[in-house]
Amino acid sequence: MITLVRRLAIVSVLGLAAAAVAYSHLIVSHQSTVEQANRYDLAWTGFNGRLEVTSLRERVARFAATGDAAAGDEAKLYFQIVVGRLNTWGSGEFGKFIASSPLREARFEGLVRDLTLLEPLVNQIHEDGARLQLMRDLVAISTAMDRIGGEAYSASLNEADAVRNALRQKLEVETWITGTLLTLGTLLVVFLLVQNRWLSRANATVAESAANHAFLARHDALTSLPNRLAFHDAFALEIERRAAGRVAVLAIDLDGFKAINDTLGHSAGDALLVAVGNRLTRMVGLWQDASAARFGGDEFVVVLRVEDGVSEAVEKAENLRRALAEPYRLPDGTVVIQATIGVAVATPAMPDPLQLPDDADLALSHAKSRNKGTVQVFDVTMRADLTRRRRIEADIITAIALGEIAPQYQPQVDMETGQIIGVEALARWTHPILGRIGPDEFVPIAESSGKVVELGRAILEKACAEATLLPADVKVSVNLSVAQLVRDDLVDTVSEILGRTGLAPSRLKLEVTETIVMSDTERCIATLHKLKQLGVAIALDDFGTGYSALSYLRLFDWDELKVDRSFVRSIGSDPHSLSIIQAVVGLASQLGIKVTVEGVETEEQRNLLRHVGCRIGQGYLFGAAMPLTALSARLLRTALPAPASRRAHLRLVETGSPST
Repeated sequence: MITLVRRLAIVSVLGLAAAAVAYSHLIVSHQSTVEQANRYDLAWTGFNGRLEVTSLRERVARFAATGDAAAGDEAKLYFQIVVGRLNTWGSGEFGKFIASSPLREARFEGLVRDLTLLEPLVNQIHEDGARLQLMRDLVAISTAMDRIGGEAYSASLNEADAVRNALRQKLEVETWITGTLLTLGTLLVVFLLVQNRWLSRANATVAESAANHAFLARHDALTSLPNRLAFHDAFALEIERRAAGRVAVLAIDLDGFKAINDTLGHSAGDALLVAVGNRLTRMVGLWQDASAARFGGDEFVVVLRVEDGVSEAVEKAENLRRALAEPYRLPDGTVVIQATIGVAVATPAMPDPLQLPDDADLALSHAKSRNKGTVQVFDVTMRADLTRRRRIEADIITAIALGEIAPQYQPQVDMETGQIIGVEALARWTHPILGRIGPDEFVPIAESSGKVVELGRAILEKACAEATLLPADVKVSVNLSVAQLVRDDLVDTVSEILGRTGLAPSRLKLEVTETIVMSDTERCIATLHKLKQLGVAIALDDFGTGYSALSYLRLFDWDELKVDRSFVRSIGSDPHSLSIIQAVVGLASQLGIKVTVEGVETEEQRNLLRHVGCRIGQGYLFGAAMPLTALSARLLRTALPAPASRRAHLRLVETGSPST
């Protein structure tokens, strides 16, 4: 009996050990199977890609049929979504699936290439030819994505069958083991508890991953603020409820963010955006029924409820502007940045409140073009300004070709003798319909539209050609934009123009502002050295108005400093301004640099400037910018100051800043 009991005990122990081993193996096998089941779903990813390209085709077709601008914007948005989807297809489990077949991989690479070629057509979707070509090309792309997505669906089905079969076999083994372990209840309960705990964690992980995916779909990855999609949902909800109060939209842009990003690096720029987002969230959190969003770059938007209409919206916008202007402590140092805010407020009589975000953005653009760092309320007249701006932007290149935009010349005069010793070429535009357009209006439009390089080249070429008709001792100054200075072909362009026009390099002076040099100091200084090697003179314009003007005097051997008009304007009432000019003249004299003073308008200013050692002046006292024919007539006689009545007339008829 004892032997039998012992044998039963040994058998029980061995059976327990075998069952434990088998069950342990089953748990590990379950883990592998669950991990396989929880892998990235190929069918779902492929279906999303097919759905998104179909949505893109629908938006393009709708835009082609209706001309609805919203459909065009949605088409551009869905194009970016499809591009992002292809990036997803090329990575992770889906990327492995594509790489598993050379034919499929080649098809995918062709799809990426074809989609990349569509981007110019998407950007030109408002043009009929581009839109038709886009619709035709999307058919092939849709077919390719359908094919890859269909293959992913088939592969996913096969994988699902394999998982189900594996689970079925494991469940049979588990049933046998469960029957064996019924006599070992306590141990079985422990095994079950362990297994349940693991499965709970797995489910929690899956749920958390899904929640994170849903969050990222509606929030900005950098700042965690709601993105454009989430903003429009919140805005639509506020519009539906606006009977309880008014809705306002604030469009926010950070002034000078690009300079900070370029100077301190993208990591510092990202840190600044995160800090701005946090401060924006804290401020908006103090307001009832308000939310903030990031649209991209340094653009932020706030939608809020305002019971007192425009006055309340402006008050909150001003509070927000002041809060955003407080210093930011970043890993790379302390940064101060201003914000410009456009405000649009809905009213009960407003026919289309969904236009509010566009109105706020229009107000923002209006403020940025005229007075950055302020709050601007939308006004219906801004729509006319927008129409005018678009007309100017569309006509710039044609105006350059037809000679409507051409240089006029403001004299630079020896204030002792009254002799004209140089001229500054300033762009002037007489539009056949709009009339005279000031440079303070069309130059920023040319810069923002990317046409300032063509404009600058045309003015430079015309000025050099006409300068050959002037006396040999008269130099011509031409302003360079930042877009010109950072181009690799600027030196070749200047050399080619000088050679073609026959102007001696020593008679050309190129003017740059400190702000332009700041945009990419090392690169700009290198380009200026190459220009100077051509024999061209280089002048630092608007001296004293930048961030660290004196530091630039040791970076480059300047030929001339041009004292900004803001100092001259106040020399009669502010002795500090005159002292500053005197100090600049003394410093420049020690460095062997000439000085030209801008904005001289009165005899009193002329006498004061002469007293502190200034020799060369430029301003309305000596004449406004004038065509070559008028300048030639001036050069035929001794250059004397214009009468006071003439100077007043010049200020009335001259559009924009004389040194623009």
